[in-house]
Amino acid sequence: MKGNAVNALKIPAWGMFIISMGVVLYLAKSIFIPIVLAIIASFLLAPAVNHLKKLRIPSTVSSFLILLLFFTLLLTAINYLADPVGVWVERLPAELRHMEGKLILFKSAITDMWEMTDKSATIMVAENNPQMHEVVVGGSNILFTLLDNTQSFLVSIISFALLLYFLLAFGDSTINSANRYWGSKESSAMVIRIVQAAQQQVGHYLLLITAINVSLGVLVALTMWGLGMPNPIVWGASATILNYIPYVGVAINIVIITLVSSLTFNHIGQILLPPLALVLLNLLEEFVLPLFVGKMFTIDPILIFLFILFLGWLWGMAGIFMAVPLLMIIKIVFDQTQAREIV
Repeated sequence: MKGNAVNALKIPAWGMFIISMGVVLYLAKSIFIPIVLAIIASFLLAPAVNHLKKLRIPSTVSSFLILLLFFTLLLTAINYLADPVGVWVERLPAELRHMEGKLILFKSAITDMWEMTDKSATIMVAENNPQMHEVVVGGSNILFTLLDNTQSFLVSIISFALLLYFLLAFGDSTINSANRYWGSKESSAMVIRIVQAAQQQVGHYLLLITAINVSLGVLVALTMWGLGMPNPIVWGASATILNYIPYVGVAINIVIITLVSSLTFNHIGQILLPPLALVLLNLLEEFVLPLFVGKMFTIDPILIFLFILFLGWLWGMAGIFMAVPLLMIIKIVFDQTQAREIV
């Protein structure tokens, strides 16, 4: 009877623990996002650091050189794409107004929907707080919000860069030092196995998926250029970045390409060619990916989709991009724990 009572208490206890962890992860996301991003990035960059260490370059120096190359490439890509993306952001309102003629059948329905939304928002604001508009208009509040967001972003970037350097330079020594005080040798060995498996499998997966995504981006850019799409490099970059998000990223990119194609061309055949070409290239990528990844990434697609939705709600866009590597790490921990119990 006592055993059944203890087992009955485990379920609500685990439920409370999961809810509490979710609340902590949500409220402290400005702390956890840079930490998790740094851990995942360290898995990607660790092979390059280890290669330099084999050439008898100290880990502190090799980590600095790899990080310098990594951030140089990242900033170069951002700087190169900033101008064409900025042009599209400026053109978008005018292009959308020009597109109204193409969507004349939906114009009245969209107008009615916006009018209803505006009226509902006005009524809710008036009922809840009649003076609310006076507070929102204040320039000092807007300036304070912008400064606060900028400061948080800079702190997150600096924290990410510093932690990534420490993980690359001192990660192995830190794990070995911690294992001395871990307790039993079996627990220490299991921790080392989990870390090594995560570094190997997640790092290998990220390297492969990065190479495949870059290749896909090049093919998309060349295809969009051949079809007469403006700024083809931007759409190649979007294909590369969004393809890190399984299923969801591809759908978002198809919507973007369809919208830009509708704004660029007038005939239905020309409008449909770019999104159809993108669909065919992604189908080709879905055929090629299993040939390289194999059984390394055998996780149920429904679980992946649900985890993307959950982390997207929890941590926003950063969580969406981290969902798959985090799910792989969780799977590795579970597999290693199960293997130890079997033994």
